[in-house]
Amino acid sequence: MSTDLEEGGAAEMCCASCGIAEVDDVKLQKCDDCDLARYCSDKCQRDNRPTHERACKERATELRDEILFRQPESSYLGDCPICFLPISVEFFVQSCCSKMICDGCSYANARRETKERQKCPFCRHPVPRSKEEIDKNNNKRVAANDPIALMQMGMEYHHKGENEAAVDHL
Repeated sequence: MSTDLEEGGAAEMCCASCGIAEVDDVKLQKCDDCDLARYCSDKCQRDNRPTHERACKERATELRDEILFRQPESSYLGDCPICFLPISVEFFVQSCCSKMICDGCSYANARRETKERQKCPFCRHPVPRSKEEIDKNNNKRVAANDPIALMQMGMEYHHKGENEAAVDHL
């Protein structure tokens, strides 16, 4: 049988070598490498190997590449709102908008913006220059009940040893 039969819907129901249809007493087995062709016996698989070999290697390579280069669905931190890739362990939380930005987007923004006054890569507000500006932005986000700002404030209190104040924010 030909390889274009192997790719068709009807070919999935018959042996790629001899053409025997799959019925109750005949169970077809898929090719181990590519899952494109089905065979009724090992003899049929050996007989059809020269015809099927090229398509099999191509499909096996595609399957291997799919598995190798598949992006994870998401991380527990979510996705970067700029590039939509899963946020890795290294990330930045912007004090102006409380968005978690991946390391790559933060780096690209630092390269793009001027040195004297950088802007947030998400909301485009100027990046705070002092600790007082950062605290003011965080307090504004806490007042708006932003969960990330609340978590940051709680962690800050926790690191200072003020655990009762930290619990109020976590």
